[in-house]
Amino acid sequence: MSRRHGCERGFSLLEVIVALAVLGICVTVILQIMSSVTTATRVTDDYAQALSIAETRMALLMAQDDPAGADTGKVGDMFRWKSQVREYKPAMDNLLFNNTGFSDPENIYRPYHYQIVVSWGGFRKRQLELSTIRLGVAP
Repeated sequence: MSRRHGCERGFSLLEVIVALAVLGICVTVILQIMSSVTTATRVTDDYAQALSIAETRMALLMAQDDPAGADTGKVGDMFRWKSQVREYKPAMDNLLFNNTGFSDPENIYRPYHYQIVVSWGGFRKRQLELSTIRLGVAP
């Protein structure tokens, strides 16, 4: 008999199965990470587009002479916006105003609260709100 029988080289079936299992787990983890990154990128892009819509709507409202009121609209198939402008009534404990509210002896200027809400999404609804207070001329 020859000596070659006892010293054969190669992988056993058990080693091949373990290697395939480890490879399968690694591929699964990598695919999950890539899926999470893709989802995060899409959500970030959606928020950036919603912010752009809100800023544009806010600029258009601030350019109007008498912006008071509410409005709604749609941008593309995905984004819906609502705007509302109303006279701002501060709380009595608000430090930005004196005890009697906004002080304007000639009653020309009034503070207005501007609010834009952009919403989007199907199963998982998301929304972004942009809000500010600005002085405007009383009608």
